[in-house]
Amino acid sequence: MPTDDGRITVAHVLEATAGGTRRYLLDVCLGLPRDRFRQTAVVSMERDPAFEQDIETLRGAGVDIQVVPMVREISLRRDLAALRQLRAYFRETPFDIIHTHSSKAGMLGRLAAWRSGNPATRVYSPHAFAFTMAVSPWRRRLFLLLERLAGRITDLLVCTCDSERELAVRHRIVAPGRAAVVRTGVDLRRFHPHGEGHRVRDELGLPARHRLVGTVGALVEQKGHALLVEAAPLVLGQMPHTTFVIVGTGPLEEALQARAAELGLGRRMVFLGHRSDVPRLLGAFDLIAMPSLWEGMPYALVEAMAVGVPVLGSAIPGILDLIEPGRTGRLVAPGSSEELAGAIVSALRDEGSSARMAEAARELVVRDHSRERMLHTLQGLYERLMEDRAR
Repeated sequence: MPTDDGRITVAHVLEATAGGTRRYLLDVCLGLPRDRFRQTAVVSMERDPAFEQDIETLRGAGVDIQVVPMVREISLRRDLAALRQLRAYFRETPFDIIHTHSSKAGMLGRLAAWRSGNPATRVYSPHAFAFTMAVSPWRRRLFLLLERLAGRITDLLVCTCDSERELAVRHRIVAPGRAAVVRTGVDLRRFHPHGEGHRVRDELGLPARHRLVGTVGALVEQKGHALLVEAAPLVLGQMPHTTFVIVGTGPLEEALQARAAELGLGRRMVFLGHRSDVPRLLGAFDLIAMPSLWEGMPYALVEAMAVGVPVLGSAIPGILDLIEPGRTGRLVAPGSSEELAGAIVSALRDEGSSARMAEAARELVVRDHSRERMLHTLQGLYERLMEDRAR
């Protein structure tokens, strides 16, 4: 319920405290005005113990914290335990809005809020539906069924891009009138053209005259790094003065490095690991390749476009919203290393076209994908939900 000072109370429920959803939580909890909202983060520590540092940042900003152990995979015992804990918490703590994020917390959080009798409006952001991921056919059918069932107790579905909303409506998860879009936004004060590319290359010991093809993201199956490794020899066969740079860490790091060694890539495939200077790194690249297999709306792609780097990506929801072929970048079929290699060669050879597309991509991000615009849009949705409930 509203606080004594009239602020709207919002609980964010999140199991996936990693990657883009973690960033989204921080952006929203730290970015919405404190004089208008009182926010609570109901989170799990199971994915990354280092999330404790972010928890302290949130607490310091006046965000209340409730830790509920949740796990990514389906576990009847642990999921039921989390459901009971969430239901008990929501039974004791009324909110105006309970906003759940990603599949696991989205399911448990909405069900717990509904069963608890909490008066909150139930909002859900999928950040990529589980049934679009690389899972078996029976799991895909199960996840779609669960999304449809949970859609019946969802007051508003908030997607990060238009294609995700279209996917939800097409699969009858919610009616069109209960689906909205708040586009992912980035901090344009950090991500902008800076002209330090040559200095960054020198600092990293990267070849000054090579074309650099970079990618940024967690080293997990979703991001399609294996496709980039397989595409690299095909590119080098046509453009030998090219170096590939992978920024990020994750469970596939050793396997990717081993495969790069098997292919004899040597110093033509550089793994930089985790970096805190991504805005500077982006400016050193001639091209960003994002061969993802599924996405919500990838922060890394929006950031690269904001810096003014030419981009190419898989033709999947989330990326399709950002890349218009021939205008803001290049698209390739997901899962094809051969097509990926061909697009990389084309992008590197046609520098003039790539530069024009990069300029148009930056204009798109500045217009539609600033963090301020994202927060303003979300705030407007929350306030309209409260106005509708008061009628």
